[in-house]
Amino acid sequence: MSRLSFDGGAIVRNAISDKKHVTALTVRSFGNQNYHSEFTMTLIASFMWRGFYFAFGDTLITTPTRIHEDTPIPTQNLPNETEQIEASGIRVAGLTRKIFTIGPHLVFGWSGPMANFENGLRYLYAAPLDEPLSLQVLQAIVNDSGLPKDRASAWFVYAFTCDGAIVGFSHNMRRIAQEKDGIISVAGSGAESFRERLEIGSAANIDGLSFFNHTLVAQARYLAEQHRQGRHLDQGFGGAFEFILSENGSFVSFDRVMIVYRDYWDVEEQNDVRKDVQNVSRVGNTFSKIDAVYYATHVDDALIVGRWFTGSHKMFYAAPPFSKGKAWAVAPRFGVDYVFEVMAHHSGKQAAVFNRVPDEYDFEVIGEDTRLTLPMTLPVDLEIALREHIGAKTG
Repeated sequence: MSRLSFDGGAIVRNAISDKKHVTALTVRSFGNQNYHSEFTMTLIASFMWRGFYFAFGDTLITTPTRIHEDTPIPTQNLPNETEQIEASGIRVAGLTRKIFTIGPHLVFGWSGPMANFENGLRYLYAAPLDEPLSLQVLQAIVNDSGLPKDRASAWFVYAFTCDGAIVGFSHNMRRIAQEKDGIISVAGSGAESFRERLEIGSAANIDGLSFFNHTLVAQARYLAEQHRQGRHLDQGFGGAFEFILSENGSFVSFDRVMIVYRDYWDVEEQNDVRKDVQNVSRVGNTFSKIDAVYYATHVDDALIVGRWFTGSHKMFYAAPPFSKGKAWAVAPRFGVDYVFEVMAHHSGKQAAVFNRVPDEYDFEVIGEDTRLTLPMTLPVDLEIALREHIGAKTG
């Protein structure tokens, strides 16, 4: 258990939303590299670091039982009998949320066999969690919930108390960084991969917002790798990812996010690219094409994900496990508040993630149809930012 007084949502929103130009986030190389399922592997992470709190998690559900039908997920439309998944002994069974709020003041994350969490989650769903509670009452609710304590299961609970502090409880979470006022913990089959991508060895010199940016880049990388090579399916995590932030005494989802993936190559490299590549545009000395677009937001307790590949557009829905579906209380607000453009070199050897203002981007639901708006040609300011980034790396 930890007792700390942290906030993070306002920091993220101000740092990202107030940008008046294209900004490169932390850059990494992108090398070429059934709802009631009995078994799942995962990636969940909780960051309580230097005045900042956020949680991060995937949505993939897997099972050891062969499923004789395709199970589409945002990153792949794979038949479940593919060699990659078969070699691991698991099958993709669908999507569910691994991190979510229960009431406005408590965030929960879980990893392990989903059936192990049924009794504990049903208890928490019925608990009086609409208002902040005292540490003693929260401790009693967690103790009485029956959340699993076996070796295969891991979970965390963070909650705001009635005096405005955050308290945390967890089981089987691996602490990968800790200091007097900070804890970063992870769990699941994707934990080691995620830890390596965070460059956690330098945690003493990294603030909470920087860790958030690192995690945004890791999310973009995971989506691209699973989309292009099916990676991480054999490890049982992926599909889609989400963030939850603390803000003003409650927990809020990081919503209305669009991630645009563009492949690019230089003018002098045009002979290295297949001649039949379509929808290519040139801006300055850069050729590019859109490879994929992802959109994520939340409506009530559900994560909504839109995905566009060439010739394919689908929407996906992920709810917390064992929760009751409900009609939307109000008309959902879609649109785009945050945009991240991923510029990946056609060779696959490098990529950079850029934060852009959302003025030219939109997502709308019109009746039963959706409409996506974004610059199909590489924006001039993004091409300039890309060239500056390349120059900084090579200069």
